[in-house]
Amino acid sequence: MPNLEDSNRPLSDQIVHMVEQGNRLQENHQFDQALKKYAEAWELLPEPIAYWDLTEWIASCNTSIYMEQQDYKQALQWALIAVEAVKDNPRHTSAKVTLGIICYETDAKSEAYTWFEQVYDFGGSRAFQGFDHKYLQWYTQIRQNEITRKG
Repeated sequence: MPNLEDSNRPLSDQIVHMVEQGNRLQENHQFDQALKKYAEAWELLPEPIAYWDLTEWIASCNTSIYMEQQDYKQALQWALIAVEAVKDNPRHTSAKVTLGIICYETDAKSEAYTWFEQVYDFGGSRAFQGFDHKYLQWYTQIRQNEITRKG
């Protein structure tokens, strides 16, 4: 995924500035204003939007707000964009963990397990750092039960 900064530094700087403003608004629980900043930043991304390095960041910021508000339908839409944006880079596991969390919280446990399995197979428990420990605990318990059952 190309770095927008390499092809258009002023535009990249403008987008980064808007997202950072949105992040500050989000930290202050001004979610509607933060979403507006993220939307402004999103609108500035050149086509094809999924092509740029900033796509995952903006999508993840939107996902985060919707998750805080427990609006999992909106969170899911943005999480899918974030995962798609990093599909060619297995090191970017946080988007997949987030998508797994959304599935877990909406009772789509099989899908949650699948997303968690992908990141666990790549990075082990490190892939879950920064997330509530209950998700890793749930995943490893189910995984262990499957290993025991097959064993």
